[in-house]
This record gives sequence, structure tokens and C-alpha cells, in this order.
Amino acid sequence: MKKRLLYLPLLLCLLFFTACGQAGNENIPAIETFPLTPSREGTETVTALIEKLPAGYEEDTCFNVTPESISEKYGFTIYKYDSSCASFLMYEEAVYPLGEWFGGYGATSFAVADMNGDGEKEVYFTFSWGSGIHRSQIGYFDTADKTVTVFDYSDYTGDMVLKTDGKGSLYACHAVCDASSFVDIQLTGETKAASIICESGLISLVPEEASSSAGG
Repeated sequence: MKKRLLYLPLLLCLLFFTACGQAGNENIPAIETFPLTPSREGTETVTALIEKLPAGYEEDTCFNVTPESISEKYGFTIYKYDSSCASFLMYEEAVYPLGEWFGGYGATSFAVADMNGDGEKEVYFTFSWGSGIHRSQIGYFDTADKTVTVFDYSDYTGDMVLKTDGKGSLYACHAVCDASSFVDIQLTGETKAASIICESGLISLVPEEASSSAGG
């Protein structure tokens, strides 16, 4: 009986820390990244909804570049043209441009998360553009208010790819591109370029050099 009483406090402590760990995990945003995954599914529908189609391209075919599992899970679909690189997101029967594309690869990688904890998902994307001066940027579509925001930061050294560490962190890495076509691009992440954070409900992007300076 005494041995059982001795074990009781240990058991209670174990249950307490287990509960705390689970509560902490619930506060970590679930982040899902995905690459360009081209198909022709649903392209006729989206081309009818795009108000301003890319001009100046004789052959510019629209592709659905979203994994089917992502569209089914979150209710959006991303489309991209294979010559102009124009990229669009369709959500609730409306279409939204995803950044610039002229002179670059257009949208290249994606992530879904609820970084500000409002219960609605954001769709993050990297994209590149710039005739003469190539640059890569990061933006996001907020399903809460249906707006697209592009961060000011630009990487002039090449393209970027979105990554997550599985612990609630979302960041972009400098990337090496292996492009079979503009709608089929494999990106290999190298060094970290910037982190996407949320403070007081405000989503922002912190370049790695700024983060390193603050830490030092």
C-alpha cells in the first residue's frame, strides 16, 4: 500500500507534463507545403473566370498545378500558364493573381498554414519575375478576407522554396531549380533566406540577415 502511495505523485506528475505537452502542440500551427503538380483538371472553368488573360503569347496553356489532395482538403486550386508563367488561385468561384510573373518563373512553391491563429488558412507562395533583373518574392492569400499580400523582401540571387521544420516554423530557402517546364519545377532548398512569423496577429517576413543581426 505504501509503495502505491509513493508512486501516485510520480504518476500525477507524468500526467501533468503529458497534458502540458499536448496543449503546447495544439498551439503549434499545422503547416503543409507542396510543389507544382501539373495536370489539366478544371482548367476550362478557371480560364472562363480570369478577367485579364496573359497577352503576347501564341501558345500559353493553363495547367492545374495543385495536388488533388490539397484542393479537396482546403477548397482552393492554383493554376499556372506554361509560357507566360501567369499564376492564379481559385477560391469560392473567384480568381486571384499570385504575384508577378513576367520575366521569371511565376509561382514556384506553396504552403498552407494558419499563422495568425484566426481559424482561417493562408496560402503562402514563392514566385519570381523581372525582365533583366531576376528576383524572387514571397506572398500569401488569406482565405479570411480573400486578399493577396506580397512581402517587400526580394531575393536577387535566384529563386526560393518554402519549407517547414514540422514544429510550427515556416521559412524560405535559397533554391536550386530543375525545370522540366514552367509548370513542372523541382526546387532544392539550400540556405535559409527568410522566416514567416506572426506577432500580435500580424504576419510578417524576417530576412535571415536581419534575424542574424538581431540575434547578434
